[in-house]
Amino acid sequence: MTNAHELPNVLLVHGAWADGSSWRKVIEILQADGFGNVVASQLALRSFADDVATVVRDLHLLDGPTILVGHSYGGAVISQAASGQAQAAGLVYVAAYAPEAGQSAFQINQEFGVELPSGADLINIGAAETPDFLVDRSRFHQDFCADLTAEEGAVLAAAQKPTSVLALAGSGDQVPAWEQLRANTWYQVSSNDAMIHPDLERQLAGRITDDERIITLPAGHASMLSKPGEIADLIEKAARNR
Repeated sequence: MTNAHELPNVLLVHGAWADGSSWRKVIEILQADGFGNVVASQLALRSFADDVATVVRDLHLLDGPTILVGHSYGGAVISQAASGQAQAAGLVYVAAYAPEAGQSAFQINQEFGVELPSGADLINIGAAETPDFLVDRSRFHQDFCADLTAEEGAVLAAAQKPTSVLALAGSGDQVPAWEQLRANTWYQVSSNDAMIHPDLERQLAGRITDDERIITLPAGHASMLSKPGEIADLIEKAARNR
């Protein structure tokens, strides 16, 4: 690795039904490898616009070039939050949505047209007109992180963060950051993903970057927890490539 003072910041953005602690294993590796400024945003998951604003705020609190990393819904967030930001030096999508301007995570799924069984495991704990979703805790391990231990899955299920339809169905109108940073945009496909179809991930990856910056891991949706070394390595490649 290069000297610590030459390394960019890393801003990690979690997805739906999770929080910033989902990056804990990756954070430990990056810090051990000399990255001094590694920050995990904490999204409210109440609305897409608010989540984008949170990441923009966190980006502006950092000094210097920054690699933004988004997992799942967090990929949609960084696509807008990093748009037009001079600090944004690279993007890493971890089993993530990568929308075009005006496109939401829900819309991407609808356009893909193939539903996974896990979609039936969402429980609405909000109002009928503005659903607020949880993943059925009895199914969370199987759907979200089947390649983790049952014990770790149970903890994640218990701590999952409700996610509003206003977040998942929200979109932004800025040119997505991956269009501006295509030469340093990376994507990790999870071949055993039960939350986002692996074929959809491959389709999104091919849209936003070149084959040499796409990796496929035999992982479930929470690959940053089951394959933290590989995810950290992908982030470090983005850091070196800027």
